[in-house]
Amino acid sequence: MRLLRLTMVYIAIFLLIIFLKLSLPMSIAICMVVPTISTLHYWYVAYRTNNMRTVERFIKARQKEPIFKAAYLMVHGTEEELLEAFDVIIKKYKRPFIQYNYRFMKAIIQEDLEQAKQAALQIQKEPFASYAHCYIAALEGRTEAMYSEQLTQPWMQPAVEAVYAYTYKDDQRFEQCVQQSVEQARGVQKYTLIHNFAKMKQKLANT
Repeated sequence: MRLLRLTMVYIAIFLLIIFLKLSLPMSIAICMVVPTISTLHYWYVAYRTNNMRTVERFIKARQKEPIFKAAYLMVHGTEEELLEAFDVIIKKYKRPFIQYNYRFMKAIIQEDLEQAKQAALQIQKEPFASYAHCYIAALEGRTEAMYSEQLTQPWMQPAVEAVYAYTYKDDQRFEQCVQQSVEQARGVQKYTLIHNFAKMKQKLANT
């Protein structure tokens, strides 16, 4: 669908160039604008926007990309479907920090702390490695170890603290940390945080 829309845009531009009898340099310049705008829009929605409806449409339209499919399934899929999506990412992407980051997330969902620890040791890229280690420390109640200067994304530290509050059933602190984390996040990251925290909140209410 996105390819069809892009094709129609280029056809429209081509007809406009003919109709206006534009010079070759001007025609080239106009044609270069389209992919530039498309790239900027992609970057803005994925990493900067606070509009979650836009993010939802964005990832829903990109289901062929495994990472976006996984993000969508975090909200709309079953746990089994999500774990299968993680496996696809692990097999498709060859960069070790991506593979082990998703191995870590898979182990967390499966509540397999030992596997999570093994994956965290292999991530070896900041701030992802420190986030995984701090996340595990929060689950284990090691409060001193759940803080790190390497958590350079502003949503990370309050997210870790929210995990700690969730683990030890501190409802008030959980709500405060969730709010801080979500307010600091943007784009797809904000989208996944909102829905993952919502699931945690539901589990906390049922305990």
